[in-house]
Amino acid sequence: MIPKIEQKQFVMSVAVIAMTAGFFFFQYLPLNEKARALQAKNAILMAENSSIGIRLEILPQLHQEIENLRQRAGDFDARIPVGRSHGEFLQALASVMKQQGLGELVIQPGQEAQAGEVFKIPVYIRCEGKLIHIFKFFKAMESFQRVIQIEEVSMTGSDKFDGSLIMQAKTNIFYRNN
Repeated sequence: MIPKIEQKQFVMSVAVIAMTAGFFFFQYLPLNEKARALQAKNAILMAENSSIGIRLEILPQLHQEIENLRQRAGDFDARIPVGRSHGEFLQALASVMKQQGLGELVIQPGQEAQAGEVFKIPVYIRCEGKLIHIFKFFKAMESFQRVIQIEEVSMTGSDKFDGSLIMQAKTNIFYRNN
């Protein structure tokens, strides 16, 4: 009888080991592998969620910046007239120069050229006067309801020896056809 108990114990031990091995290989390992895959996928989703959260925090600022840029672009478009209308601009420029007490006025438009969707007209400006009056003239140009690009400005002392300067500037004005 003693061998039968040992034989039963041996069979029982083999059965327990077989069940444990079966559980380990057919239950635990596949479930553990799925758990690892789900943890990796969860980490990726959490990182994406964090990234989306950061973007959502920035979104109101971006909307505000877009609105500001639209407003500035609208203002810019409004300051580029449809049609040349450069005669009015040149008259207004001469008027401002005279108001500032500048003398020996030369305002000469150049050959227009297309610059993308807009056309540009170069304008050569020359005048003589005190530095403060020239400065006020440039300040007054800022209030014009037209985009004015100043390419180059040079100032030299006049031959009068009275503190006057001769100012020469190359500028561009713009217009669009439509």
